[in-house]
Amino acid sequence: MSEYIQNESNELLAIIDSGSNSVRMNIYEIDWGTKDFSVVFSNRAMLKLASYKNDGILSADGEGKLFSVLRDFQAKANSYPTDKLIAFATASLRGIKNSDKILSRIKNRLGIDIDIITGEREAELDYIATKKEFEGNISDKGVVIDMGGGSTEIIAFENGSVTKMVSLPIGAVALWKTYVSNNSNSPFPNEEQRKQIEDYVLETLKQNRDLYNFGGTAYLIGGTARTLSKLDMEILGTQASSSGYSLSKNRFTIIRNAVFDDSKVDGVLIRKIANDRLTSIVPGVLSYKVIIKYLGVKEAIVSLAGVREGFMVEYTNNYKNSSNKGDLYYEL
Repeated sequence: MSEYIQNESNELLAIIDSGSNSVRMNIYEIDWGTKDFSVVFSNRAMLKLASYKNDGILSADGEGKLFSVLRDFQAKANSYPTDKLIAFATASLRGIKNSDKILSRIKNRLGIDIDIITGEREAELDYIATKKEFEGNISDKGVVIDMGGGSTEIIAFENGSVTKMVSLPIGAVALWKTYVSNNSNSPFPNEEQRKQIEDYVLETLKQNRDLYNFGGTAYLIGGTARTLSKLDMEILGTQASSSGYSLSKNRFTIIRNAVFDDSKVDGVLIRKIANDRLTSIVPGVLSYKVIIKYLGVKEAIVSLAGVREGFMVEYTNNYKNSSNKGDLYYEL
């Protein structure tokens, strides 16, 4: 990578997002003259923290892996150097019984304050990011779906207004751990486990009857959605960018069947396209097929934006009436 040269009038902001499947750090450069921002560095660690949870407690091994990644990311942020580092966690630490102790130890040892954001706050930032990415091209009616390792956020909107915002306990890693992890010889669900996953997702969705057949366009956020697009391209024998990739509703059934059939022969396709999501991608694909059908959307569009970009939009807007980047302190 060529050496990065910062414009001295701009700000470098590092954001660490600890999710249930992966922990990612993006470093953004903010041009305070225009309020625009761009990614100058991005890195991801596939920790699958949801698989280290037992009875609502994150294990010492899981905490240790998180600490190691945070330490490495902090060192990278300091090497630029960034003006500020902000860290937050979603379903990875949300609701676990020992989160306070973990956050305290990370603060004491690394000096990093991690904010645990609610599912509703995560959904709000997802919607802000989606509106920013698609600007005037966003549908009049639809849903934003952000499937992570531990939860799925769904935001229903119509004519520019949010009508429903919910965080559901549907996560690709969590589903694998609950229904598949006891498989002795395969990382993939068998027929019975597939049915259990799909039944669970449907019963969870049924608790939100106002989302049934909501319709419109779905905007998909997250690594599972990006992998879905890559799987579809491979099945079709085409190449395209995942950003803005469109899937008709029937493609989800086709992808689901192809992936499940592939998993029966040791996942040749899965290992080629999504080896870093070997255990979570089948539960994720199964879940998406059920969700899309339940919501009754006509098509789905993959978005590369997400909670980090939503945060950046709010962060820069918070200073829009300020001439100095440090005039205001931003609370997550």
